[in-house]
Amino acid sequence: MTSPRILMDVDGGVATLTINRPEARNSLLRGMGAEIYALLEQVARNNAVKVLVFRGAGKDFCAGADMKSKVTAGENPPPDFDAYQVAALLHDMPQVTVAAVRGACAGAGFGYACACDLRVGDDDVRMNTAFIDVGVAGDMGVPWTLPRLIGSGRARDLMFLPRKIGSQEAQDLGLLQHVWSADAFESELTRLATRLAASAPLALPAMKANFVEAERVDFRAFLSIEAERHIRLLRSEDRVEAFKAWIEKRPPNFKGR
Repeated sequence: MTSPRILMDVDGGVATLTINRPEARNSLLRGMGAEIYALLEQVARNNAVKVLVFRGAGKDFCAGADMKSKVTAGENPPPDFDAYQVAALLHDMPQVTVAAVRGACAGAGFGYACACDLRVGDDDVRMNTAFIDVGVAGDMGVPWTLPRLIGSGRARDLMFLPRKIGSQEAQDLGLLQHVWSADAFESELTRLATRLAASAPLALPAMKANFVEAERVDFRAFLSIEAERHIRLLRSEDRVEAFKAWIEKRPPNFKGR
């Protein structure tokens, strides 16, 4: 279900979704949200995939909606609801989601990045909420995700008073977990994704599920959910192998059971 403007590649336990409009800074045309969502759904159902890397082609991540196309389409185009659900899927899907941010990351692209589990960037990142500058209040769940990443006051500041945020400030704020040079970006990204994909195959999605559940229930309810998952993992063959490997000072040989 790939198209020229949305690419998907799966290599071992790592899937990479690429927005492929580098000539327009990977800005989103109407209908692209549905294409992205359909591909992400396929990945979410694929137990062999442990990590999803979300990125843009060329030098930019995603500059948000293609404003020229919106003006051409008229002042009140119908909403593209699938585009909103992409953020929910990036947040909820069992795979660890990594936003590989280079260059422009604004508007809807900023929202997608915030919905991922991890955000990594190069030294030319330019992040910007940008919503109020085009007369909208924000979308892709940013008022939900951003305060959880950087705090309520900082989130409001970036939404009410949008500005371009460089790599260092983004890392200082907690928006980016890792920043690499442009030359090292691809190799470091591959190393990170490969390391995640090689993690304990039962524990990694359970760990992500714990974070998702923790945002939905109170502390006591979460402790019960966490304990049930923990007990299941303690009874797994992979847990026994991991303990033995740790004692024997060798890499574990996980079987996913």
